[in-house]
Parts: sequence; structure tokens; C-alpha cells
Amino acid sequence: MNKEYSAIFDLNKQNNMRNFFLNILIPNGRITTYQKNNIICLDIVRSLYIVVSGKVQISLHEENGDEQLIYTLCPGEILGEFEIFSDISENYTLHFVTDAKLCKIEKEKVDRVLLENPSYYSYFIHSMSRKYHLALFQMSFNKFYINEERILEFLIRIAAIKTPDKEKDVEIDGYTHENIGNTLNISRIGVTKLLKKLQEKKLITIKRKLIIVLSISQLKNYRKSIQKK
Repeated sequence: MNKEYSAIFDLNKQNNMRNFFLNILIPNGRITTYQKNNIICLDIVRSLYIVVSGKVQISLHEENGDEQLIYTLCPGEILGEFEIFSDISENYTLHFVTDAKLCKIEKEKVDRVLLENPSYYSYFIHSMSRKYHLALFQMSFNKFYINEERILEFLIRIAAIKTPDKEKDVEIDGYTHENIGNTLNISRIGVTKLLKKLQEKKLITIKRKLIIVLSISQLKNYRKSIQKK
């Protein structure tokens, strides 16, 4: 399932979606500010949340303390669209990577906006399909790839989503070795060793929570070379 991520995460569609949520939908809600490193749990079913500013990591937790990071949301991206359309609740844990603002909008207000302009459904569909593909990628990582391939695909995917038109010196920030491990089902020590290996090969540079991909094409070529083994 090694795909060209730029074909799936189209930059124009992404920007149009984010502009809609930030400029059209936010006036219907209430904005709350959260500080960096805050962690909150939300039971979501009848509310939509829009990231107004900052960066928020979304996780699922089990009662035994296990955590699975599922995605990171940036300004203009949303949480709760599956729940408001299905009326099935879900509990999420939100980690605030930076100072951030969230806008909460009740389901009834979202329904009213969509009733007045059904074309707005396309932005919700884009958000949901994007997360669907992310879920497929994640399942394929865990089923088909060795740990090193998982790390490489993770870096390539995040770089492509964040800066699809940039090839070199792409910065990936806000991820600790632990939550990369939670995302890819690799131990924290395993993540550290693999990232160190990629740094020794001069494919990436590591600075605390910042990973710099020196060349996406070189990272892809290395990914292909280990796949053949």
C-alpha cells in the first residue's frame, strides 16, 4: 500500500476544507483556549470541534492505560464529524502540542447550516475520507511492514501532508519517540534506534521533538531499497 500521498491529500481540497471550517462554520460556535501540554478527554456525540489555532494530537485510550495515537489536527481541521452524523459516541484524548484554540459547535447548529446550504457537505466528506485513508494506511503499516518500513512511511506521509509542494528540509514537529511508537506499534526504544539509523544515513536530522527530512525523494528511494530485501 505504498501510495503517492500527494494524490490522496490534495492541497487545494485541503485548503478549501480548512477555509470553510475556519471562516464559515466557526461563527456558529464557542471558542475555548488551551495551553500547551494540556491533556483532556472528550465524550463526543452531539458536538463538532474545529481547531482554530495550534496543533492537537488525538488518541484513543484503553482502560489498562494503552494509548493509540490516531492523527494530529491543525487549524481548520475537525473532530466529531463521524459522531454527529452517526449519533454514536466516542471518547477521545486530546494532547495539546502547542497553545491552541478549539471551537465547539452543537450538532443542531451544524445541521442548520447544512440544511441551508447542502453543498457544504462536501467539506465534511473530504475530512471523513481523509481520515478513512489514514486508517487504511495505519492498518497496512501494522500488518504488512517491518518496523523500519513503518517509520519511513510515517515520515513520508506526514511530510507529504504537511508540505506537499516541498522536497527538502521538511520539518516534522510535535512528535515524541513515544507517541510515534504508539502510532506505529513500535516500542519507544525501537523508534529511537531506527531514527538514529536514519540520521546516520543522512536521511533525517533530529532535534528534540523536531525531525527534519533532508530529502523526501531520498527517503522514498531508501524505502524501496529495504523493501526489496
